[in-house]
Amino acid sequence: MSSSRPVALVTGSGGSLGSEMCKQFLDDGYDVVVSDLREDAAQEVAKTLDPTGERVFTVSIDVGSTQSVDEGIAKIVERFGRLDVLVNNAGNFRQNSTHTYSDEDWRFITNVHLDGAFRCCRAAYPHLKKSPYPTVISIASIAARIGLPGRLSYSVSKAGLEALTRVLAVEWAPDNIRVVGIAPGFTKTQNRIFVDGKEVTYEAFAQAVPMKRMGRPEEQASVVVFLASQKASYINGQTIVVDGGATIDLRV
Repeated sequence: MSSSRPVALVTGSGGSLGSEMCKQFLDDGYDVVVSDLREDAAQEVAKTLDPTGERVFTVSIDVGSTQSVDEGIAKIVERFGRLDVLVNNAGNFRQNSTHTYSDEDWRFITNVHLDGAFRCCRAAYPHLKKSPYPTVISIASIAARIGLPGRLSYSVSKAGLEALTRVLAVEWAPDNIRVVGIAPGFTKTQNRIFVDGKEVTYEAFAQAVPMKRMGRPEEQASVVVFLASQKASYINGQTIVVDGGATIDLRV
């Protein structure tokens, strides 16, 4: 079936941030692909967004696997006949002192955040370049810009996403594909926060931010949907920081 509406794929959309992006894309007139390694979580999000299944499609994609990515994107194009927006949102997290990191710890994070985004971009490219308004949006983090102890592989991966954004923005500009990103600050999601092995409350983190509160998933998602829109048609190669001012005055 071919869609007359633009199609947006959000990886890792079984969580609170990804599912909110899917909701806002749907509200903005897109057909949406809810994708997550946890197929049950993806199905639950999809049923909540569109019980009819007409405008929401679920596909289980393991961004850590080239085969899974290639097969997943092929299924999306088979279902909708197009792909217009790719959001690299899939992620995971481990925290450890660098001197205790194993090779597996390092690869576990980088293989999803950075390598996974590369795999998705590569597989999506031939379909994106056929779109009238194609966009790639990668979810980086303020961790790429400030020193967060115990989060080396995460921070390096997110910095790599910013570099990926800049290089592809230049390389794919002749194909009219815009490549952008956002760098969220501390956002209140379902994830628990740990510092030096100890869980920290959202309230404590909020006090470290100039605005004295955590970000909300809908605030991050709204920037993503804006960047995919024609209102952002001349923004390319940039990663927009959405952090309540944390990177300019973080008080921990």
